Amino acid sequence: PQLIEVNARMGGGQIHETNLRCWGVDLVEETFFSSLGIPSRPPVPPQPMCAVAYCYINAPASGKVVGLEKLEEVVKRPNVVWAKPLVRPGVDVVGPEAGLPTWLCDLFVTGQSAKKALAFLQDLEKEDLVPIRK
Repeated sequence: PQLIEVNARMGGGQIHETNLRCWGVDLVEETFFSSLGIPSRPPVPPQPMCAVAYCYINAPASGKVVGLEKLEEVVKRPNVVWAKPLVRPGVDVVGPEAGLPTWLCDLFVTGQSAKKALAFLQDLEKEDLVPIRK
């Protein structure tokens, strides 16, 4: 069995951007149409237009955020849609050794295939984009 979430609302987070980039469907626009009684029949390509991967990067250890310079630079790379900081320099963060890890940033990338997008995202995760001083 699989557990799925069913809501009478649009998904949050990266759902809107994922559908727009992969299928060309603007969920906000379609929601407006539906609320006005206009049939929602967006043209959908037979194959996804691109692949995406996204994640929230957790603090690897407890400490203090050193800076966000690396995160500010990574967003300039091709295929990086966004790299949103979720912390500020100088704040204390919690790592897995002390509890539920603090989310450091929200990363969203694209690729030619799901495997390539995921591999790119995982490579970015290894770059210590939000350095922590222990």
